[in-house]
Amino acid sequence: QVAQASVVVDIGAGTGILTREFIGKVKQIFAVDPNPEMRSIAARELGQFPTCRVIDGRAEETTLQSHTVDLITAAQSVHWFEPQSARREFYRILKPEGWLAFCRNYGTNRELGEALLSVYPSENDTESLMVGKHQPRSFYYGGGKYLKMDFPFEIKLTWDAFLGSLSSASFAPDEGSSLYVQFERDARSVFDAFNIDHQIDMQGVTELYLGQIP
Repeated sequence: QVAQASVVVDIGAGTGILTREFIGKVKQIFAVDPNPEMRSIAARELGQFPTCRVIDGRAEETTLQSHTVDLITAAQSVHWFEPQSARREFYRILKPEGWLAFCRNYGTNRELGEALLSVYPSENDTESLMVGKHQPRSFYYGGGKYLKMDFPFEIKLTWDAFLGSLSSASFAPDEGSSLYVQFERDARSVFDAFNIDHQIDMQGVTELYLGQIP
């Protein structure tokens, strides 16, 4: 159970969307990410909170001390991990019987999902970068028990919110990139095709895995 005395590490924290949820609820929250642009946004948004620390690290090498962490979280990032090395690192930094939580959101509208795949530049070759995506989440629990829970959701996004959600993906081009103009143009085409009254209805599921490391 997460408590005021807990130490939490958010792996692949990106801009700190999930990290923010722990501020004020735990003793310390570390936002770990290897991407300097993502870290700079997280530091700007969360640096004012003394219990939050943004650090340069990876799932395979967090730079944190051994057996000091009560809970590890990873949202929308586990597919980038090198499974064997990441699991070793998780076991190293977690306290005995520490907790591990994976969560991700995925859409249930297939037609919209297929349209969104065309938005991201093919030059990024996301397939070759997602080295851990074929490893089941159960691998990280090392034979220990875990729960899998699904939480359906439905949200309506304006154009600005829709573009922001697409831009938050780690493989989306930065605004300063030569690829960004086409990326935004393609995103606008999808929005125009699927919006109703200037909003896109996003339906999906939040998938959560939660368990203790034996």
